[in-house]
Amino acid sequence: MIEAIQKYWSRDAKSYERAVCSTLKTKSARNSWQELFSEALGEGKFNILDVGTGPGIVAIMLAELGHNVIGVDFSEEMLDTARENASNFNLDVKFRKGDAERLPFVDGSFDAVVSRYVLWTVPGPEKAIAEWKRVLKPGGKVVIVDGNWYRNENSIKRKCWHALSIILVVITERRNPFTHKFSAELKSKLWSIKADRPDADRKMLEKIGFGDIRVKEEVHRRTLTKMEYLKYGYQGDAFMIIGTKT
Repeated sequence: MIEAIQKYWSRDAKSYERAVCSTLKTKSARNSWQELFSEALGEGKFNILDVGTGPGIVAIMLAELGHNVIGVDFSEEMLDTARENASNFNLDVKFRKGDAERLPFVDGSFDAVVSRYVLWTVPGPEKAIAEWKRVLKPGGKVVIVDGNWYRNENSIKRKCWHALSIILVVITERRNPFTHKFSAELKSKLWSIKADRPDADRKMLEKIGFGDIRVKEEVHRRTLTKMEYLKYGYQGDAFMIIGTKT
């Protein structure tokens, strides 16, 4: 399972980058995400770990705000892309290879741990969240952005919207939209497919011992440009859940 997911994220890193890097290239989208993360983190400059950094989008946005950020990912291909993106923005962001469930850092290393679009593919979500708590300082925050990506996937509305998105992706990104796709077998093994989220995420955070848990919903309505929404809105809206290490 872990090997299959690693291959999924590694096999087409450049194509995935083209799908998500419009966030960096569009000032309004970047500002919207930065405002959202700033609301979650509060005032100050923090040492932040971006888990599952991928092409470094969140790490770069947070570094641009003045935070000290380390991005970790288990895909070397993604890390290479992240380093290139950070260099293009002239930002000093460190990137390291690592597993979300076994982080290469000592206890209490960070003021905050963030992840965006990662937890849904993690084989052991409770184990991962417990590990994220371990590397947090007391009072530190975990900030998770994710979504119910396969909810209502067989509805007529979603199928028609998906067909439109394929055309738009081909035209605007000049990439094959079918290369970054889970097999039916692997998808069936994902814990998130049948989970009632974000309620399931809240319960996991409570079980692991986080306090002051807050949920922000309809994240994409705040952050996606009109074109991004047309291309990716069919997947469903995202949520943000924040917890504090007590």
